[in-house]
Amino acid sequence: MTKIESQQARFDAGSLDEGQTVRRTPERKRVILHVDMDAFFASVELKERPWLEGKPVVVGGDPQKRRGVVTAASYAARHYGVSAGMPLVTAKRLCPHAVFLLGSYDGKYECVSSRIREIFYRFTPAVEPCSIDEAFLDISGCERLFGPPTELAVKLKERIRDEVGLSCSVGIAPNKLLAKLASSLNKPDGLTIISQESARETLESLNVEKLCGIGDKTAGCLSNLGIHTLGQLASYPLEVLKGRFGKTGQWLHWAGQGIDSTPVFSDSVAEKSMSHERTLGRDIGDPAEIHSVLLGLSSMVARRMRERAVIGQTINVKIRFFDFVTITRSETIPQPTDSEHEMVKVAARLVLGLGPGIRKIRLLGVGVSRLTEQAQSRQTCLPIAPFLDKRRQVYPVMDRIRDRFGESALAWAGAWGTL
Repeated sequence: MTKIESQQARFDAGSLDEGQTVRRTPERKRVILHVDMDAFFASVELKERPWLEGKPVVVGGDPQKRRGVVTAASYAARHYGVSAGMPLVTAKRLCPHAVFLLGSYDGKYECVSSRIREIFYRFTPAVEPCSIDEAFLDISGCERLFGPPTELAVKLKERIRDEVGLSCSVGIAPNKLLAKLASSLNKPDGLTIISQESARETLESLNVEKLCGIGDKTAGCLSNLGIHTLGQLASYPLEVLKGRFGKTGQWLHWAGQGIDSTPVFSDSVAEKSMSHERTLGRDIGDPAEIHSVLLGLSSMVARRMRERAVIGQTINVKIRFFDFVTITRSETIPQPTDSEHEMVKVAARLVLGLGPGIRKIRLLGVGVSRLTEQAQSRQTCLPIAPFLDKRRQVYPVMDRIRDRFGESALAWAGAWGTL
């Protein structure tokens, strides 16, 4: 019997619910998948540049021409210590021979993410996106359609590889906590199972930082208590943890044992807001340039909203000035929208309304919140503007062109060159 077949036997034996009554979870057997795309941003760029496969690649820009941080690093670059969030100059010092790519601001990553998410929904309606490159799937009861959890996971990985050309790592477990841990244990292109029965053995020797929810600060506090592994955390007195961490101490006690009853939150509008932001190559203060960047960002947000069939009513902007002072502004409009021109009108008013002599800006962001499902019929305010009606007919045409030829194939003239 192979390792995977042995692990599958534990699922079939009904061991998934062992210990779950501590959190009063439902009686039905839960099977949760966590899908994590491998080096997502770097992999998307490598797919377009296959000649760079196997080489250290850093997405974020040229450190000699562009300030900022690493967006993503290929596994070859990670071998040298390069990681996401690291300053580009530090990445260059650690891996001077790496290939530095600017990355995409045209919605390319979001488009790929949407294609992957569509594949998820073919297997289960219970999908909870965590970010652009990972999601939880509740596949409880899907065996009749797709076979045992391992077979389903293999099929899902194959669909993503065949249709999108990317690899992912999948974790299978009885809860979200263990599923996310499992997906991280054998990257890249891994498939790992943690049953409730094997959880204690798996967690025993792992460092506490391996568990989602335990960051550097909490790990440091645990270290002061002599707790370095999850096995030590699981056996530590609960009252001491509660006395040191309060309510979080109870969660740490459960987490150390691999216990979690958090459901997969799937909703028709899974995202409560959508946004895009961009760190500019140089500081800008010219109103025309600011408007162009805002239009490009609004177009990307609107594109995603129309793809998800949602509309939003609150427009948000994020502004970071040259001195790193960051502010946010928002305005709620009378009618929900998915139009970039309605969005940019508000966004520009919020930014340029800060007054004359505005300080130079290094980052801009546009977002829409208070999302709802797209209405079957749109209530139109009078008087009707003919040009707006024509533009609304153009939006789906532009979307279809981008679907076929890529996000950068077509853009509004006012935003051209800013994407």
